[in-house]
Amino acid sequence: MTRTPLRTALVVSALAVGLSACQSPPPEPKASSDAVSSTVSSTGTASGKTSGAVYVTGAKAGDDPCARVVSAIGYLGLSLLPAGQEEAQHWDGDVRGRFGYLRGTLAMYGPHLPASASAAVATVDGLAETLSRADTAGSLRTDLLRRYRKASAVVLTACGRS
Repeated sequence: MTRTPLRTALVVSALAVGLSACQSPPPEPKASSDAVSSTVSSTGTASGKTSGAVYVTGAKAGDDPCARVVSAIGYLGLSLLPAGQEEAQHWDGDVRGRFGYLRGTLAMYGPHLPASASAAVATVDGLAETLSRADTAGSLRTDLLRRYRKASAVVLTACGRS
């Protein structure tokens, strides 16, 4: 007597249960229909709501744009070697993925940052796009990383962080 049909039936049943859970409708969004607003606090940081596509897991319309962008820059920084060691930086999927995460954060929150950061945000986004790609030549990465550090420092300063 072969156990294959029983084993197959159990596997198929388990997969069906798992897939049906994945196909349930998503919960209704809790975001209000308020007009998109953005204000600058007395410390020079932007706060307000974002609209449009969600590029960052867990992002909410009411999140502070500066806090989100500063957090993404810090998250990337955890995978980067200290300044001055750019030549030794390892460019694995973790580092490239964190540059991609930063791009998503900038796409969602960059337009709501203080105006003094707009040029630096565009620079950081362009550099992050290049540095997130696996096909970027290693000979270019060192200089691009140094340029990224300078531009991201401008964004941090505009958000009242250093």
